[in-house]
Amino acid sequence: MLAQTGGNLSASKMICDSLCHAGNKGSLKAQASMPIQIKDFFSKIFDTSDWPARWHCGTWSDFHGWLYIISDISIWAAYFAIPLLLFRIVKQRKDIPFSKVFWLFIAFIMLCGTSHLIDAIIFWWPAYRLSAIIRFATGVVSIITVYALYKIIPLIQKLRTLDQLEAEIEERKKAEQEARHQLILKQATEELMAKKDEFMSIASHELKTPITSVKASLQILQRMAYKSEALQPVAPFVNKAARQVNKLTDIIHELLDVTRIQAGKLELYKTEFNLLELIKECVDQCDVDGKKHKIQIEGDKELQVCADKNRLDQVLCNLLTNAIKYSPANFLINVCFEKLENGTIKISVADSGIGIPADKIENIFDRFYRVENTSQYYSGVGLGLFISSEIIKRHGGEIGVESQQGKGSTFWFAI
Repeated sequence: MLAQTGGNLSASKMICDSLCHAGNKGSLKAQASMPIQIKDFFSKIFDTSDWPARWHCGTWSDFHGWLYIISDISIWAAYFAIPLLLFRIVKQRKDIPFSKVFWLFIAFIMLCGTSHLIDAIIFWWPAYRLSAIIRFATGVVSIITVYALYKIIPLIQKLRTLDQLEAEIEERKKAEQEARHQLILKQATEELMAKKDEFMSIASHELKTPITSVKASLQILQRMAYKSEALQPVAPFVNKAARQVNKLTDIIHELLDVTRIQAGKLELYKTEFNLLELIKECVDQCDVDGKKHKIQIEGDKELQVCADKNRLDQVLCNLLTNAIKYSPANFLINVCFEKLENGTIKISVADSGIGIPADKIENIFDRFYRVENTSQYYSGVGLGLFISSEIIKRHGGEIGVESQQGKGSTFWFAI
């Protein structure tokens, strides 16, 4: 057996030596110009006469040779199967990201596998020129694939993981549920507000007539008590009842105004009038409760304003009433008015009262809103500032407040 193997190796060496010697003679062709070499190369791309089969070149044992061949064929088989699977994925999933890079990988892996297949075939068919072409093509496609992969690395890094996608889906589900809940709450709130507005409209209209009758009766009693000594003891009670009826009348008027605002029926009748005179009238109306606040008025005495006088009177009286209500007795209240450079007229009412907490200011002009720590000590239903805000907005103006808790507030509006 050893003798036979030695004989085979000797025979292979003799064939290899003779062909290599012939190849050395052929190497003289290398001295030809490059264009001639290229033409010669491609014209003989399948010609194997210049080389021996790999079995006959070197000292291959059967084990070594077949190990090499089987390894190359195994690699080729795997490198052939992988592109087929990638091809199936790309064809079935049209939405797959970076599909062009997938095609490059298919070509690159297929060429790699082909180079291994040819490497195994060379043991019988020494197609070294064809092998060189396949390897060159593999190198070119490999470089292009590397470049393409490099270009998409930032995009790949931005891709979310499965856990991230699942978390996002869960968040979206929660957001959708929350949105549905909010929509249901909004619809329910709108229905309740509509019913409440309807109730307010009916109640305010129904109360207006009997309250007017009660108010007229009390006015008659006040006149009788003033003229009759016998009725003098009941006069304080009649006056107190009249004041409470006046408060109730104001609330009814506010409810009626709110229903008009909600229905878009709050009408304005603009005229031109002296602003100082209106402010003085408001001061006379508001400072009647005996608290003896000092109200100081500052501004141009001749300043004229074009607005709905009654509605502006309503706004000013509301701001002054609040300033008096929430300020200690004998404190100064400043009413200032001026014409700004842009032509608008700004009016402000400043007090030194309890002020408004910073986190409550943004809601102060909302309907029915009252600051929690004041609602139990001061009367009101939380409509005055809302109505004032709507009146100013319908004048095309703006309204606001600056306040510091414990140091007072300055309410202002500009029209």
